[in-house]
Amino acid sequence: MKESCKDYLSHNKSKSFNEILFSFIDEKGVKDSEIYKKVGIDRKLFSKIRCSNYYIPKRNVVIKLCFALSLNKCKFNVLLNSAGYSLSRSKFDLIITYCLDNSIYDIDIINHYLYTYTNAVL
Repeated sequence: MKESCKDYLSHNKSKSFNEILFSFIDEKGVKDSEIYKKVGIDRKLFSKIRCSNYYIPKRNVVIKLCFALSLNKCKFNVLLNSAGYSLSRSKFDLIITYCLDNSIYDIDIINHYLYTYTNAVL
């Protein structure tokens, strides 16, 4: 007998963005306030991320969350992909990859590189 679509979906369901994010935060052992301050978002937006399994912040916010958590490249991609985003071969994304490959997690330094080469920031 064929598996129903509902059964298939429940067996192959992946964790939501916020489940993965907060598992990484717990793994690092840091307070929520440390993270949202590093990212430069307010408590209200962070609460919205925490409380809603369906809310996905903008791509740059997700990238800043990854850097605030000092995630390695593998975990960075897991979190980014869970939000439905990925890195491309654009100059902006190559700079993000460069920073990841060189363990550069300081948002100010990353923004300096981004502004220098792309006239954009996170």
